Amino acid sequence: EVDKHFAAIRPVKPQSPKRDLSVGEIRPLDKISFGDSAVFGVKAANLATLHTIDFPEGTVPSGHAVPFSFYDAYMKHNGLYDKAREMLTDKAFQKNRDTQIAQLKAFRKTIKAANMPDWMMERLAKLQSAFPEGLGIRCRSSTNNEDLPGFSGAGLYDSFTHKPSEGHLAKSIKQVFASLWNFRAFEEREFYRIDHFTTAMGVLVHPNFSDEAANGVAVTDDILYQTKGNYYLNTQVGENLVTNPEANSIPEELLLNWWKPDEHKVMRHSSLARGNALLMSDKHLTQMNECLGKIHARFAKLYGKPLNDKKFAMEIEYKITKDGNLSIKQARPWVY
Repeated sequence: EVDKHFAAIRPVKPQSPKRDLSVGEIRPLDKISFGDSAVFGVKAANLATLHTIDFPEGTVPSGHAVPFSFYDAYMKHNGLYDKAREMLTDKAFQKNRDTQIAQLKAFRKTIKAANMPDWMMERLAKLQSAFPEGLGIRCRSSTNNEDLPGFSGAGLYDSFTHKPSEGHLAKSIKQVFASLWNFRAFEEREFYRIDHFTTAMGVLVHPNFSDEAANGVAVTDDILYQTKGNYYLNTQVGENLVTNPEANSIPEELLLNWWKPDEHKVMRHSSLARGNALLMSDKHLTQMNECLGKIHARFAKLYGKPLNDKKFAMEIEYKITKDGNLSIKQARPWVY
């Protein structure tokens, strides 16, 4: 039954993600639009779009995006595409899952150890100098194979925080590049018949969040309890991620009323909270309600969906910073 199920949902034809290699410069988010996802990746393009919505200053992190052309040039400079093709055509690789895991791990190590062209090193050094000295820099994967209307791809690739003690930013950029060849990402692409060689890695770069009070995921529809007219919020203490929770970690679940910003329902308390205290204050909930409404409306228009489409919602990732401010760091379509 399981085999029949997966055979039924697997695409029949190969798929090639859109990839535009014509842009050769790193751009600030205010110079990137929603339509630039084929250049910088959906994560970067959608975060740039959040900057065009009327939010309080500082709600969306400012940053830059490294285009797909850097990844492509890096792979070609080191002959890594040829190495990947050799690996994928190896009969042992094709037949044995453990062999795939081992060879992909070795390939990622090769990617991280390869030489970066001088021109790329210079541009990344210039980008690094744009951040205040001593500040951690978050380098986040932004591909053409995630955050899509019909394909989430969430968690397939890796992001890294570049610490001031780590030297040149190239170190963390290489790590993000290598994560395109994570086993879980390879396996997902293979199942959906997605071309590994037109899949491309961009990098979203912004100041790192540290010591946040809470983090969470919200959806502009109640996708869990199936109630009508509510937003769904899933929040946890500090840096204990709701996306990859620690053992025995139970997050806080809230439903926010679409039309009544001051009305919410607690579905479950956080296992890490003191007593029955909520992680989201009334101020945060009111602000979140307003932000989610604006996000849903803007992206529904961009994706060509009516506002009342029952099969369209947006999912966001957010933080409550150590200063108590709401920060929205990602937006993607929820895949029903």
